[in-house]
Amino acid sequence: MKEGNILQAIKSQKARYTPQQAKIASYLLGNYEKIAFLTATQLASDIGVSQPTVIRFAQFLGFRKYYLFQEAFQALLTAELTSADRFHLSLTDTASASEGSSNILLREIRTLTAFTRNFPQEAFERAVSMIAKSGNVYVIGTRGSASLAQYLSYFLSKVKRNVISVTGGSTSDYDRLLHLKPRDIVVAIAFPRYPRETVEMVEFCRDRHGTIVGITDKMDSFLYPLSTVALIIPVTFSTIFDSYCAAFCLFNMIVTEVGRANKKESAALTREFEAMARELEIFMQEKRASHA
Repeated sequence: MKEGNILQAIKSQKARYTPQQAKIASYLLGNYEKIAFLTATQLASDIGVSQPTVIRFAQFLGFRKYYLFQEAFQALLTAELTSADRFHLSLTDTASASEGSSNILLREIRTLTAFTRNFPQEAFERAVSMIAKSGNVYVIGTRGSASLAQYLSYFLSKVKRNVISVTGGSTSDYDRLLHLKPRDIVVAIAFPRYPRETVEMVEFCRDRHGTIVGITDKMDSFLYPLSTVALIIPVTFSTIFDSYCAAFCLFNMIVTEVGRANKKESAALTREFEAMARELEIFMQEKRASHA
């Protein structure tokens, strides 16, 4: 199965199932919110079938690997589950604490591997060029993406002047966005469950002919159609909250390439910052051993 809802795919094959497959399908349809967090072994134990039977069922539906089958349920749940739902599932997860932690790491590895294979190179190069040549850069991100926007803004300001972080959605934030100039760029970050504040601020900028670099997870996200250039990157679906390793890698790549494109400005900003750091003693100094 390459497209469509996993639950629809399971229902569509009903007439072809063996008794064991029908048992698995019935369980999945009735408990689909749990599958995203269960290994094949755990799922088989809950249903009362063997692990190979679960694997063969996933393959029957067209999934080469079990984790791809699991990710189909993750995609289904990403926009559906509330924070309370996720918290409840995390408390009732049948995996042990050590297995849960290990699974999160494995998911991150798979996410980064997929990101490497499907990196949006053309869109990335366009976005870097636009940011490097821009006037002001407004980085928008609210709620779960607020810290992402702050991270990108902080490090981008090391290689580019006039970088402004917009993370609240208040009227004062709109004041800052009101006077967008033709050379200004808006970098907007939004992942499921797509905060309304972010989408509305981006719509506000778009209505004023703003240039938008959108960073989001899929083409049917609310941010994608509002973007002049969209960078589609994966996020790792987990129990209580999603993880954004791919986003942080992307941010570091953006900062690095903008720095290379603006070498003189980057060098000047670095010198200014180091001079200030020495003057204000921003960083702790290492204690050196005294010699008699």
